[in-house]
Amino acid sequence: MNLLIADDELAIRKGLLSLPWNTIGIAEVFAAENGLEAKEILDSRSVDIIISDIRMPGMTGLDLSEYVKTNSLDMAVILLTGFSEFEYARQAIHNQVFAYLLKPLHPNDILRTVAEVKIRLERQRYTAKVVRKYEDAASSPEYRDQISFLFRGSSQQAITILQDMANNFKESLSLNYLAEKYHFSVGYLSRMLKKETGYYFSDLLNGIRLAAAARCLQTETDKINLICEKTGFSDQKYFSQVFKKVFGCSPGEFRKLNIEEKDYCIENILKLLKERK
Repeated sequence: MNLLIADDELAIRKGLLSLPWNTIGIAEVFAAENGLEAKEILDSRSVDIIISDIRMPGMTGLDLSEYVKTNSLDMAVILLTGFSEFEYARQAIHNQVFAYLLKPLHPNDILRTVAEVKIRLERQRYTAKVVRKYEDAASSPEYRDQISFLFRGSSQQAITILQDMANNFKESLSLNYLAEKYHFSVGYLSRMLKKETGYYFSDLLNGIRLAAAARCLQTETDKINLICEKTGFSDQKYFSQVFKKVFGCSPGEFRKLNIEEKDYCIENILKLLKERK
């Protein structure tokens, strides 16, 4: 990770620059004597953590932290100040500053704080990566479009519920939940979906989930249990049973066979589910 130090006091900049940053995993350290110079560095260099004085000419540390937040920059801000007024702390919290430290500080305190912030930033990035992976692995708009086209002759009422299922298949959906959400009885909703689509609710939901699971198995290297979880199946044994019923092989075998995309569109999966009941 790289670090940026922004402080208008030369003695403090030199003192911070002299710390053994490599001992806590900081590869490169940049320095700026004011907020505007710091902003220029942020715009041109790869920075992960900023240590900035709150009060600087041209652009304050709070302005800098607001710039990071407003532009959704993937970095952590630590503010240094000799002023302990609550207002500064309140604004720092609002701008999602990672740490707020009062001068003077012992070098070990600064190193420890940056090391802790570094760990928090790594965890935050890992979490964001996992979330993106979940979202990218099974793209809801694609399945929504598939199911809307497949049942394009259905009533708007049915289409709305089917689109909801396609958008949220990764969640813990159930017939009871949707019936309550749309103010229907469970029996009415079940009959309506069967009449409008020709398929039972469980088959419709499994069809969407299996299409997403098949895509993940072909394009990702995640373990089967993770693919099971992120495509909405709460039980891996059930997932494997339903998957094998449709594709004639286990999820692991499917991955090795590298089956083409045409075999896992929702329409084909639903037909196979109906045929193999």
